Amino acid sequence: MNGFVADHRTGDDVRPFPGFKTNRGMALLVVLAIVALLTSLLTELAFSTLVDLRLTETFRDTTRAYYLARGGITAGRMILQDDRNHYDGLEELWSQGVINYPVHDGFITVRIIDQDGKLGINALVSGNTPDTLMVDRFYRLFVALELDDLADPAELTANLIDWLDSGNSPYTQILTGGLAIPVSGAEDAYYQGLSPPYPVKNGRLDTLDELSLIKGFTPEVLRRILPHVGLHDLPAVNINTASGAVLKALDPLVDEAVAATLIAYRQETPIEELAQLDGVIPPGAYSAIKSLGNLEQLGLRSRRYRIEAEAEVNDGRRRLQAEVDKQGNRLLLLKVN
Repeated sequence: MNGFVADHRTGDDVRPFPGFKTNRGMALLVVLAIVALLTSLLTELAFSTLVDLRLTETFRDTTRAYYLARGGITAGRMILQDDRNHYDGLEELWSQGVINYPVHDGFITVRIIDQDGKLGINALVSGNTPDTLMVDRFYRLFVALELDDLADPAELTANLIDWLDSGNSPYTQILTGGLAIPVSGAEDAYYQGLSPPYPVKNGRLDTLDELSLIKGFTPEVLRRILPHVGLHDLPAVNINTASGAVLKALDPLVDEAVAATLIAYRQETPIEELAQLDGVIPPGAYSAIKSLGNLEQLGLRSRRYRIEAEAEVNDGRRRLQAEVDKQGNRLLLLKVN
């Protein structure tokens, strides 16, 4: 071996091309680098494609869940329209709800919650004039819920009035049970001094979420009061669906014992007329209940309901809330969560 190779064309010995082995090694490295780069690109492309596919599937399932939830709202409205008797009670079909009912590839949960068994916040003020009856009821409700450890019930009532009324002068006095309780209220000057500032509403509530903006209505306070208040502006309360706290807010003569008796009675027998309660509760409380009924401030039926529909299709979920007026089957509010 002399370091030469034969040229097959001429038969002469020639020296190989300088750097031949080095160039062959470099070419191999370039090929390996290209293969590695292509592998990385293909891996990234495959991952990106998988992510896009999952996002598309989730969007598809979420859309299907939305329409399934809309169907749940429609079903709830149909159930309410089929309820044609002369009272509305918690033992009826509409109150039972549907939990995780299978529908094709998904599940639907529907709950119907009577709102006329609650105190209507928008009935508290008309224009710039607080309703004396509702002021009294809201104050007694806050007392019945034992909010004293969190806030002053009278101040909460005044702050709620100031948020709703059209004026800009703080409410200064709560009249209840023959008492005149001084309060300071909260109008625009208070809210503009917050960080960040925001204006007072001076109008009706559109959603219960707005309550969190009002002075004193902390998350702890809201957890206690939300089951007992609604958005409607009707003064009448359905005695068949009202909570114990709401019943106690109706009149000073409806105390803890009377409220407990009413709830126990209606669990056994729906109240189809107020005369049923004669002899069931003390005479004074019965007289107060009858008077409220005669003034159309207490009733046996409900008009306004909240329908909650939650649907799940694979990884897609949607939750809808609707406020409906049973009279005329009117949709008042639709909220998508």
